[in-house]
Amino acid sequence: MVRAGDYNQRVILQAIRAGGPVTRSELAGATGLTHQSVINITRRLMEDGIVQDEGAIIGGRGQPAARLAVNPDGAYALGLNIDREHVTLMLMDLSGKVRHRAYIPKRFALPEDVLAFVETQLDSVLGRRLISRKRLVGLGVAMPERMDCVEASARPDTYSEWSSLDIVETFTERLHMPVSVRNDVTAAVLGELQFGQGFQFKSFVYTLISAGIGTGLVVNGQPYEGGLRQTGEIGKYPIAQDSGGSGTLWDVLSVFAFQEMLGRRGIAPDRDLDESDPQVSAAVDAWVERAAGYMVAPYLALTYTLSPERHFIGGQLPPFVIERLCQALNARFAAYASSFPLGPFCAATTAVDAAALGAAVLAFQERLLPTPDVLMK
Repeated sequence: MVRAGDYNQRVILQAIRAGGPVTRSELAGATGLTHQSVINITRRLMEDGIVQDEGAIIGGRGQPAARLAVNPDGAYALGLNIDREHVTLMLMDLSGKVRHRAYIPKRFALPEDVLAFVETQLDSVLGRRLISRKRLVGLGVAMPERMDCVEASARPDTYSEWSSLDIVETFTERLHMPVSVRNDVTAAVLGELQFGQGFQFKSFVYTLISAGIGTGLVVNGQPYEGGLRQTGEIGKYPIAQDSGGSGTLWDVLSVFAFQEMLGRRGIAPDRDLDESDPQVSAAVDAWVERAAGYMVAPYLALTYTLSPERHFIGGQLPPFVIERLCQALNARFAAYASSFPLGPFCAATTAVDAAALGAAVLAFQERLLPTPDVLMK
């Protein structure tokens, strides 16, 4: 397996992954490394089974140039997204293809629930010989900060177990593999950067709507975490509620807030919503208009401060709800567009799986790939 400390090797592998099939000469030009260094590194990668020869380019001058690409089966990573109303696990190969996905819509899953879920899925994957265990580089975990700090009627008292749990130590010991943990919004941003529309833009805001709400910021092509590493807590933005009391944006813009509104209108929150159902459509439109109204002030501030090219919205809301929310926001922001260029709101490509996808990428970065700050250098 690739040596974790080899900086140049990580850069070469990412260049092959992003641009392959690619020749060694093209790699030297893209990375600034000498041709001999590229030859030595790619030889090691091929010996490790991480990179493979895709065949030579025929017809040019001199010896035919070999084209190199990543071997999808050269390495695999698991991405786990733990949230207060669901758990998602993904198995990704080195080319970025998802080989296995498992999702459970479980409210307030406890650590033991999550571990048992991962073990069952891993046993299934290995039992069906979908991958070789020795090629599994590790597990990336994406989850909200302060997991148990949420008030809801269905929240069990034992949910506080998350606050005292050492995730890395517990999961590593139980699953027998390297484990890394990141904030779910940061992971979702990475997922959109790698597999969605994010790679097209140098600056964007990603809003993740799940049991909570957070924003991930991309500045000059890389995620921005802030000096205190607490960026994106837009759910704490104070608002004045319709009833006259005070609250936060989280109170009106979350999956829980959406489901509670459905319940008040007699619609079962756990059912598959039919967009063509007049009752459902009317309820969704009412919620969207209210949520969009509260989002204008904080998102205008973000726009005026950061001037993002796009606002992506993803998370656990049904896709048609996210689309309607984006439409409502674009309509409201149109009134401000004449005096300032405004990046539009649009649904994230990776949507419900962004955090899990990003978590798998994090596992690859720990062992094989360069981090975003290294790529910027």
